[in-house]
Amino acid sequence: MEALIELFWSKYEELQQAIDREDEKLTAALDRELDPLMLAVLGSAEGDATSIQLQFRFAIDLLNEEADDRSCVRRNAHLLQTLVERYLGPAVAKAVPEAAEEGAGAGSPIDEVIATGILDDNLLNRISDRIIVVAPGYRILYSNDTNAKRLDVAREELVGRHLGEFVGVHRFRNEWKPNLDRCFEGENTAVTYADEIGGETVVMRCRMSPFTRSSTLIGALVVIRETADRRRRRRQPDPAMAGITLQFRG
Repeated sequence: MEALIELFWSKYEELQQAIDREDEKLTAALDRELDPLMLAVLGSAEGDATSIQLQFRFAIDLLNEEADDRSCVRRNAHLLQTLVERYLGPAVAKAVPEAAEEGAGAGSPIDEVIATGILDDNLLNRISDRIIVVAPGYRILYSNDTNAKRLDVAREELVGRHLGEFVGVHRFRNEWKPNLDRCFEGENTAVTYADEIGGETVVMRCRMSPFTRSSTLIGALVVIRETADRRRRRRQPDPAMAGITLQFRG
């Protein structure tokens, strides 16, 4: 697997150089070589954790490398989604040891997802909180229905998009990114802030947990809970009372 990935990136670099030289013949030849290599890397279901991790890392690296080309982003996001469905969907539930299933059952549905490493879509779509999985490259791997509806974006269009598109560049750099980086290192983190949504102030409480499968870090599972802003606001003066002087008798 590792040798295949190295060969792909070697050919990919040659392709970029051919494009820069405007060598159309070599560009076409290299382009034809890359697709079979990509299929060889991502097309097979692997059984060991190292190979699975290499597949995910390859798909994420490719997504980041071609992030400026929207058509490539869609294609690469589809490849990444294929891996998510192959390794993290409910279909692999039988591969989870019974002890892990029993241990997860005592907690919340989110705890069960984290413990088993299975993105049970039916389960996550029954939860009222917004839920996403963010890859180490800060791109969205998964979104439940609640999150997609809140963002007013189809779920399949969210996969592969950079998180900064939805939380804002400033907030991403200063609040999300530092906490995600700690989460990728194995730490449970959280960020809380207020945001304006539909003309109302909403408090966003975002809990981040490392999400792994077979000891392979996939990303951060983020639970976003929205609550009304209950902070007291300064009472505005009543215009009708302007100019009125109150007198008190001693």
